[in-house]
Amino acid sequence: MLLSVAEIAAVTAADPTGLSAAELARELRRVVVDSREAREGDLFACLPGERADGHDFAAQAVEKGAGAVLASRPLPHVAAPVLVVRDVLAALGVLARAWRLSRRSRVIAVTGSAGKTTLKEMLATTLSTRFTVARNHKNFNNQLGLPLSILGTSGEEDYWVMELGISRRGDMEELGAIALPDVAVIHNIGPAHLEGLGDLKGVAKAKAALVGFVREGGTAVINRSHPDLWEAACAHGVPLVALSTREDVTGDVVCLWRGPAGPGLGRFELSVMGEKISCELPYPGEHFAENVGAVFAVAALAGFTPDETARTLTRAVAVEGRFSCREIGGSTLIDDTYNANPLSMRRAIACAEGMAAGRPLVLVLGDMLELGESAVEAHRDLGRFIAKTAVRAVFWRGERAEDVRLGLGGESWRGLFVAVQSPEDFAAAWAGFVAREGCDGVVLVKGSRSCRMEEFCALLENGLRAGEGES
Repeated sequence: MLLSVAEIAAVTAADPTGLSAAELARELRRVVVDSREAREGDLFACLPGERADGHDFAAQAVEKGAGAVLASRPLPHVAAPVLVVRDVLAALGVLARAWRLSRRSRVIAVTGSAGKTTLKEMLATTLSTRFTVARNHKNFNNQLGLPLSILGTSGEEDYWVMELGISRRGDMEELGAIALPDVAVIHNIGPAHLEGLGDLKGVAKAKAALVGFVREGGTAVINRSHPDLWEAACAHGVPLVALSTREDVTGDVVCLWRGPAGPGLGRFELSVMGEKISCELPYPGEHFAENVGAVFAVAALAGFTPDETARTLTRAVAVEGRFSCREIGGSTLIDDTYNANPLSMRRAIACAEGMAAGRPLVLVLGDMLELGESAVEAHRDLGRFIAKTAVRAVFWRGERAEDVRLGLGGESWRGLFVAVQSPEDFAAAWAGFVAREGCDGVVLVKGSRSCRMEEFCALLENGLRAGEGES
């Protein structure tokens, strides 16, 4: 961004009384919420946190160079302009919306229940072969992350690709009003965040609310293979591009998975606005058809031919903690630790099974959270799903281990099931498993964010590199 203190005060309805002409004219280029990251030209936003209040660190941010402070109370000890607003987080949203409206950059807003960060990165990678592109940093996709991402742009980019994440009713209305997309993309829905969104129809309605914020002349790319989502999106009266990943569902863009095409590769057949193309891409799973199809749809809207789009996708995007694969010794370690819900969990397991192609498959999994009253049955369903696969062993972290075990069939399941809670528990259990059976196959690590499955992933990586079962 590039805004003066006076402009920020006007947009956020902060009282500039007492500020000098020089202070009002001071230009700011970035918003930070961590005083340790502050530098010259920054606006430091004081946000309350679980462990600390940003107001207590405003002076420190100014000492590091911050040119002004956005706060919810006066800070007379701070040696910089302090703009006082009623709600700092809400003010950041208002400021981001104003910056968005003042720029000519086209906004592509991405949401879905699984794989939206990967899709965001795929879209940004494709578009950046022809245009200048800004995107969210990592998964800064909520009521704080989205404004920070938007305010972190220069405003000179051709496209902003922004991911939007929600967990409760009303979230999308807040985010959509900030993003105001030219193109909305919703590539799937599933049973995620049911505590805040109710049931699958509630998820569909909440996600589809984004369509109502598409700017005049814009469009939305919607996966018609999800009937509840399509119905909810149609209700907004916005022009839609229908995406389909099923042979029995028609669409403007149809992307069909045709199986593996070699190690780490998938074969896809597409029809893009009537033009057909087949391609082999580094996305080895059926569920990637939603991402691939969405990229072809958005790229077509941006003027790419299908052949041009296919060429941009020949190198897989690497997103930490999102089905990131490492070959270590004779094993494939899949780090999908960022988060989990029933949809993404099943897809990851199915994809890992396909990659194993007869080699041993081991699952190191954790609880799926925010499922409300559906939690017990969702975990038992997952156990039933796993029981139908060729999984050799399951290590489970979390309170839902017994539900998964019952879904597997309890004592009748022929594979190994071990409930572990701490990294030490897992290291010991893993060492015993490897001593008995070795490990030269595929290991998938996945669970909800609070399960901290990355701890287990680090142990596995160190152990596999050492040729042992524990680090």
